Amino acid sequence: MKKVIYAIAIMVVAACAFTSCKKAEEPKIQKRLIMCGDEWDKYYFTYNADGTIKEAKRNPSNEAGWGGYERMWTFTWNGKNATVKYVKEGEEQTPLSITLGGNGYIESITDTWGDTRKCTYDLEGHLLKVFKGDELKCNCVWEGGNLIKWSRFSDGAEQFKIQSFLMVENTAGIFADATDKAGLDRWMFELGLFGKPSKLLLENAAWEGAEDYATHTYTKDADNFVTKVEKFYGGELDQTYEYQWEVIK
Repeated sequence: MKKVIYAIAIMVVAACAFTSCKKAEEPKIQKRLIMCGDEWDKYYFTYNADGTIKEAKRNPSNEAGWGGYERMWTFTWNGKNATVKYVKEGEEQTPLSITLGGNGYIESITDTWGDTRKCTYDLEGHLLKVFKGDELKCNCVWEGGNLIKWSRFSDGAEQFKIQSFLMVENTAGIFADATDKAGLDRWMFELGLFGKPSKLLLENAAWEGAEDYATHTYTKDADNFVTKVEKFYGGELDQTYEYQWEVIK
């Protein structure tokens, strides 16, 4: 009996020692996007005190009267609604309007030409469908938290882009797989306005029936945040997309 009690005591001491030696989990570092873009167009972002997007600017410019940028979007928020002042090459355009759904993502967006796109999401906050007016423009299919395929329509026919992923966590929450979704701007995806990103980093993507596919490689900072994506076709570099982040204090 004494041996049993002794053995139990040893187990308790060992468990306590193990518990006391475990390091407290360090909180994940929080950063937000202040720049993203490719070789041709780069977007710069500032934020309100509550963390909502305040202003987006595209491409610094030396042209007089352009306010220093080719294009500028200034967001004025009223609850879940935003009016977005849009200035192109120094001239103010018809403003955009945005309405967020209960999940905090864009439910509808009306662009400067008056076209309205509506978006639906799954319960986890992933984009499912995009409509332009009443016309379906895009379907998205998710599996295990990753966007495995999404579609476009051409001459009434739906075509899917098929995607596969690296076993690498998408720590920064980038949207390398966000382009061409029915006329929605990638920089708005990158800001998190169109739902959650894939959990893993995109590796390969190709349209159904296509012989060529795109392969993606990544450069990351010390915090595992992606700073550069390089997209290759047939071994040739096709596009470089960059990111800059700031720590949220």
